[in-house]
Amino acid sequence: MTGCTTLLAGGDAPLEQTWQAARIFRPEPAAADVPVVIYAHDCAGPDEELRRWADLLTRHGYAVIAPDHRARAGRVHVCGGPPLYERGDVEMLATREAEIGYAVRQARTLPWVRHQAVFLLGVGQGAVVAGTHAGSGVAGYVLTAWTCTSPHPRGGLATPPTRPVLAIRWADDPWFTDPAWNGDCEASLGSRPSSRSLILDGRGHAVIGDARAERAVVDFLRLHTPR
Repeated sequence: MTGCTTLLAGGDAPLEQTWQAARIFRPEPAAADVPVVIYAHDCAGPDEELRRWADLLTRHGYAVIAPDHRARAGRVHVCGGPPLYERGDVEMLATREAEIGYAVRQARTLPWVRHQAVFLLGVGQGAVVAGTHAGSGVAGYVLTAWTCTSPHPRGGLATPPTRPVLAIRWADDPWFTDPAWNGDCEASLGSRPSSRSLILDGRGHAVIGDARAERAVVDFLRLHTPR
Protein backbone atom coordinates (compact mmCIF):
# COMPACT_ATOMS: atom_id res chain seq x y z
CA MET A 1 0.00 0.00 0.00
CA THR A 2 2.66 2.48 1.00
CA GLY A 3 4.82 3.79 -1.80
CA CYS A 4 8.40 4.86 -1.22
CA THR A 5 8.43 8.09 -3.18
CA THR A 6 10.90 10.95 -3.23
CA LEU A 7 9.23 14.34 -3.05
CA LEU A 8 10.54 17.13 -5.22
CA ALA A 9 11.91 20.06 -3.24
CA GLY A 10 10.26 23.45 -3.50
CA GLY A 11 11.62 26.89 -2.77
CA ASP A 12 10.14 27.88 0.60
CA ALA A 13 12.25 26.39 3.40
CA PRO A 14 9.74 26.58 6.31
CA LEU A 15 6.93 25.11 4.22
CA GLU A 16 9.32 22.61 2.69
CA GLN A 17 9.93 21.05 6.11
CA THR A 18 6.34 19.85 6.33
CA TRP A 19 6.36 18.72 2.69
CA GLN A 20 9.51 16.64 3.05
CA ALA A 21 8.12 15.04 6.23
CA ALA A 22 4.94 13.95 4.43
CA ARG A 23 3.71 10.36 4.65
CA ILE A 24 2.95 8.98 1.18
CA PHE A 25 0.63 6.09 0.35
CA ARG A 26 0.21 4.92 -3.26
CA PRO A 27 -2.05 2.27 -4.75
CA GLU A 28 -0.35 -0.91 -5.87
CA PRO A 29 0.94 -1.58 -8.38
CA ALA A 30 2.52 1.86 -8.70
CA ALA A 31 1.25 3.71 -11.76
CA ALA A 32 1.19 7.11 -13.37
CA ASP A 33 -1.81 9.43 -13.72
CA VAL A 34 -3.02 8.74 -10.16
CA PRO A 35 -5.60 10.95 -8.40
CA VAL A 36 -4.34 12.23 -5.05
CA VAL A 37 -5.86 13.17 -1.71
CA ILE A 38 -3.90 15.67 0.39
CA TYR A 39 -4.60 14.75 4.02
CA ALA A 40 -4.71 17.49 6.68
CA HIS A 41 -4.32 15.76 10.03
CA ASP A 42 -5.99 16.64 13.32
CA CYS A 43 -4.11 18.62 15.97
CA ALA A 44 -2.36 15.54 17.39
CA GLY A 45 -0.52 14.93 14.10
CA PRO A 46 -0.44 11.94 11.74
CA ASP A 47 -1.80 8.94 13.62
CA GLU A 48 -3.75 5.70 13.26
CA GLU A 49 -6.61 7.61 11.63
CA LEU A 50 -4.32 8.52 8.73
CA ARG A 51 -3.38 4.88 8.21
CA ARG A 52 -7.05 3.86 8.12
CA TRP A 53 -7.94 6.57 5.60
CA ALA A 54 -4.94 5.58 3.49
CA ASP A 55 -5.98 1.92 3.56
CA LEU A 56 -9.45 2.85 2.33
CA LEU A 57 -8.44 5.33 -0.35
CA THR A 58 -5.55 3.37 -1.86
CA ARG A 59 -7.88 0.38 -2.24
CA HIS A 60 -10.02 2.61 -4.45
CA GLY A 61 -7.14 3.91 -6.56
CA TYR A 62 -6.28 7.17 -4.76
CA ALA A 63 -2.86 8.11 -3.45
CA VAL A 64 -2.67 9.92 -0.11
CA ILE A 65 -0.07 12.54 0.79
CA ALA A 66 -0.10 13.69 4.40
CA PRO A 67 2.23 16.59 5.25
CA ASP A 68 3.37 16.56 8.88
CA HIS A 69 2.61 20.02 10.21
CA ARG A 70 4.58 19.31 13.37
CA ALA A 71 7.80 19.13 11.34
CA ARG A 72 8.09 22.89 10.99
CA ALA A 73 10.77 24.33 13.29
CA GLY A 74 9.35 25.78 16.48
CA ARG A 75 5.96 24.08 16.14
CA VAL A 76 4.57 23.03 19.49
CA HIS A 77 0.86 22.43 19.80
CA VAL A 78 -0.83 19.98 22.13
CA CYS A 79 -4.50 19.11 22.06
CA GLY A 80 -6.05 16.69 24.49
CA GLY A 81 -9.67 17.63 24.17
CA PRO A 82 -12.08 20.32 23.04
CA PRO A 83 -12.10 22.87 21.62
CA LEU A 84 -10.35 22.18 18.32
CA TYR A 85 -8.57 25.52 18.64
CA GLU A 86 -8.47 28.64 20.78
CA ARG A 87 -8.60 32.26 19.64
CA GLY A 88 -4.85 32.43 20.14
CA ASP A 89 -4.38 29.57 17.65
CA VAL A 90 -5.70 31.54 14.66
CA GLU A 91 -2.22 32.48 13.48
CA MET A 92 -1.17 28.83 13.72
CA LEU A 93 -4.18 27.83 11.60
CA ALA A 94 -3.17 30.39 8.96
CA THR A 95 0.29 28.83 8.92
CA ARG A 96 -1.20 25.37 8.52
CA GLU A 97 -3.33 26.60 5.61
CA ALA A 98 -0.20 27.92 3.91
CA GLU A 99 1.41 24.51 4.38
CA ILE A 100 -1.59 22.76 2.84
CA GLY A 101 -1.59 25.18 -0.10
CA TYR A 102 2.10 24.45 -0.59
CA ALA A 103 1.41 20.70 -0.52
CA VAL A 104 -1.29 21.09 -3.19
CA ARG A 105 1.09 23.02 -5.44
CA GLN A 106 3.93 20.56 -4.90
CA ALA A 107 1.72 17.52 -5.47
CA ARG A 108 0.76 18.91 -8.85
CA THR A 109 4.44 18.87 -9.87
CA LEU A 110 4.86 15.14 -9.25
CA PRO A 111 5.08 13.19 -12.53
CA TRP A 112 2.84 10.35 -11.35
CA VAL A 113 -0.02 12.59 -10.14
CA ARG A 114 -3.11 13.36 -12.21
CA HIS A 115 -2.73 17.10 -11.83
CA GLN A 116 -6.38 17.99 -12.28
CA ALA A 117 -7.45 15.39 -9.67
CA VAL A 118 -6.03 16.68 -6.39
CA PHE A 119 -8.43 16.65 -3.44
CA LEU A 120 -8.22 17.89 0.16
CA LEU A 121 -9.38 15.76 3.09
CA GLY A 122 -9.29 17.36 6.53
CA VAL A 123 -9.85 15.70 9.90
CA GLY A 124 -10.83 17.72 12.97
CA GLN A 125 -8.49 20.70 13.16
CA GLY A 126 -7.24 19.67 9.71
CA ALA A 127 -10.80 20.13 8.44
CA VAL A 128 -10.78 23.68 9.82
CA VAL A 129 -7.63 24.25 7.77
CA ALA A 130 -8.96 22.58 4.61
CA GLY A 131 -12.24 24.47 4.88
CA THR A 132 -10.45 27.82 4.75
CA HIS A 133 -8.23 26.93 1.80
CA ALA A 134 -9.27 29.32 -0.94
CA GLY A 135 -6.49 28.57 -3.41
CA SER A 136 -6.79 26.95 -6.82
CA GLY A 137 -5.80 23.47 -7.89
CA VAL A 138 -8.22 21.46 -5.72
CA ALA A 139 -10.95 19.36 -7.35
CA GLY A 140 -13.01 18.94 -4.18
CA TYR A 141 -12.97 19.09 -0.38
CA VAL A 142 -13.84 16.50 2.27
CA LEU A 143 -14.25 17.87 5.80
CA THR A 144 -14.69 15.38 8.64
CA ALA A 145 -15.20 15.82 12.39
CA TRP A 146 -15.88 19.53 11.94
CA THR A 147 -19.01 21.68 12.13
CA CYS A 148 -17.87 24.84 10.28
CA THR A 149 -18.98 26.61 13.47
CA SER A 150 -16.76 28.49 15.90
CA PRO A 151 -16.89 31.50 18.24
CA HIS A 152 -13.44 32.42 16.87
CA PRO A 153 -12.24 33.37 13.38
CA ARG A 154 -11.89 30.49 10.90
CA GLY A 155 -15.43 29.19 11.22
CA GLY A 156 -17.48 28.79 8.06
CA LEU A 157 -16.03 27.99 4.64
CA ALA A 158 -13.65 29.89 2.37
CA THR A 159 -13.29 27.22 -0.31
CA PRO A 160 -13.90 28.32 -3.91
CA PRO A 161 -17.65 28.54 -4.63
CA THR A 162 -17.22 26.48 -7.79
CA ARG A 163 -15.73 23.45 -5.99
CA PRO A 164 -17.79 20.71 -4.29
CA VAL A 165 -17.60 20.05 -0.55
CA LEU A 166 -18.56 16.96 1.45
CA ALA A 167 -18.82 17.47 5.22
CA ILE A 168 -19.30 14.56 7.63
CA ARG A 169 -19.71 14.62 11.42
CA TRP A 170 -21.37 12.62 14.17
CA ALA A 171 -24.66 13.92 15.59
CA ASP A 172 -23.23 13.52 19.10
CA ASP A 173 -19.57 14.56 18.99
CA PRO A 174 -17.94 15.10 22.40
CA TRP A 175 -15.71 17.82 20.88
CA PHE A 176 -18.76 19.94 20.04
CA THR A 177 -20.96 19.85 23.14
CA ASP A 178 -20.65 23.62 23.52
CA PRO A 179 -23.44 25.26 21.44
CA ALA A 180 -20.91 27.80 20.16
CA TRP A 181 -19.21 24.94 18.27
CA ASN A 182 -22.14 22.61 17.62
CA GLY A 183 -23.29 23.67 14.15
CA ASP A 184 -23.63 22.14 10.72
CA CYS A 185 -21.50 22.83 7.63
CA GLU A 186 -24.74 22.73 5.65
CA ALA A 187 -25.28 26.36 6.64
CA SER A 188 -21.99 27.34 4.95
CA LEU A 189 -22.24 25.36 1.71
CA GLY A 190 -24.16 28.02 -0.19
CA SER A 191 -24.47 27.23 -3.90
CA ARG A 192 -21.35 25.07 -4.12
CA PRO A 193 -22.15 22.37 -6.67
CA SER A 194 -22.84 18.75 -5.65
CA SER A 195 -22.12 19.58 -2.01
CA ARG A 196 -23.73 18.22 1.13
CA SER A 197 -23.39 17.73 4.87
CA LEU A 198 -23.82 14.21 6.25
CA ILE A 199 -24.60 13.91 9.95
CA LEU A 200 -24.17 10.37 11.27
CA ASP A 201 -26.59 9.08 13.88
CA GLY A 202 -24.71 8.13 17.02
CA ARG A 203 -21.75 9.31 19.05
CA GLY A 204 -18.13 9.70 17.97
CA HIS A 205 -15.50 12.04 16.58
CA ALA A 206 -13.48 10.28 13.87
CA VAL A 207 -15.76 9.10 11.06
CA ILE A 208 -13.35 6.59 9.48
CA GLY A 209 -14.61 3.10 10.24
CA ASP A 210 -18.25 4.03 9.71
CA ALA A 211 -19.47 2.37 6.51
CA ARG A 212 -21.81 5.26 5.66
CA ALA A 213 -19.02 7.82 5.92
CA GLU A 214 -16.54 5.71 3.98
CA ARG A 215 -19.00 5.08 1.15
CA ALA A 216 -19.92 8.78 1.00
CA VAL A 217 -16.26 9.80 0.69
CA VAL A 218 -15.42 7.23 -1.99
CA ASP A 219 -18.55 8.12 -3.98
CA PHE A 220 -17.76 11.84 -3.71
CA LEU A 221 -14.19 11.36 -4.94
CA ARG A 222 -15.26 9.15 -7.84
CA LEU A 223 -17.96 11.60 -8.90
CA HIS A 224 -15.58 14.53 -9.01
CA THR A 225 -12.39 12.88 -10.29
CA PRO A 226 -11.62 14.17 -13.81
CA ARG A 227 -10.84 11.34 -16.21
